[in-house]
Amino acid sequence: MNAMQLVGLNTKWHRYQRGLTQEQYAEKTKFKMAYISVIETDDANLTCKNIDTIAKSFGIETKLLFEEKTALKAKKLPTRVDMYIKQ
Repeated sequence: MNAMQLVGLNTKWHRYQRGLTQEQYAEKTKFKMAYISVIETDDANLTCKNIDTIAKSFGIETKLLFEEKTALKAKKLPTRVDMYIKQ
């Protein structure tokens, strides 16, 4: 996996673990909701500043956004649509 994939999947993982929708997470980070989606699908070319913002928003060390173990777990998470159907 490349760096963008790792950060995107780990962002999704940590967001999901906190029970946040993309919209709620966007409010927390002051990013646009569409940008959260772009990050999580590894289409964003993130700056170091934005990577730090993501890590701080979760209260984690930046290096955890590059963990392959959690990124692989994130691949198995339900899609956003599935999250709303289960509620």
